[in-house]
Amino acid sequence: MIELSTKRLRLIPLNAKNLDLLINEEKTLEIELSVSSKAVFLDEELRQALKFRLSKVLEEEENYIWYTNWLIVSIEKNCIVGGIMLKGLPNEQGEVVIGYYTFPQYQGKGYMTETVRVMKDWLLRQSTVNYVVADTDKNNIASHKVLQKAGATLYSESEELYFWRFV
Repeated sequence: MIELSTKRLRLIPLNAKNLDLLINEEKTLEIELSVSSKAVFLDEELRQALKFRLSKVLEEEENYIWYTNWLIVSIEKNCIVGGIMLKGLPNEQGEVVIGYYTFPQYQGKGYMTETVRVMKDWLLRQSTVNYVVADTDKNNIASHKVLQKAGATLYSESEELYFWRFV
């Protein structure tokens, strides 16, 4: 199984079984992966996003790492601090879209900037990837800062979203 890491973090891509456990039986997932969630609970919006990821993983099980949620685990605390999702195989332009979340008690500690950097670096080493793309709500200043610190550039916008890209 592929896993990415930094000095502080491990990124673990969840297969269909483990993604289902995250959504429905978090305590069982903790046992399965030998990690703690420290009483982190998924809100309904995130749960729905993860259910959508699970449907994609089940359609593309052999390529699940490109469709799943990767847990972000603090090595020091051995607990889940958030997640980063890949939203599919690279498109015709070689773009891969990411999305991410940090649980509130772990925000402001640099975990997501570190995560986005290691994921972006890994993705850009893949032969089929030319760009890593993220979109953010225009009012999500914290997410803008994460992307800026990780080296993304703003390249487009819609009425509600900014679009960022790593090259």
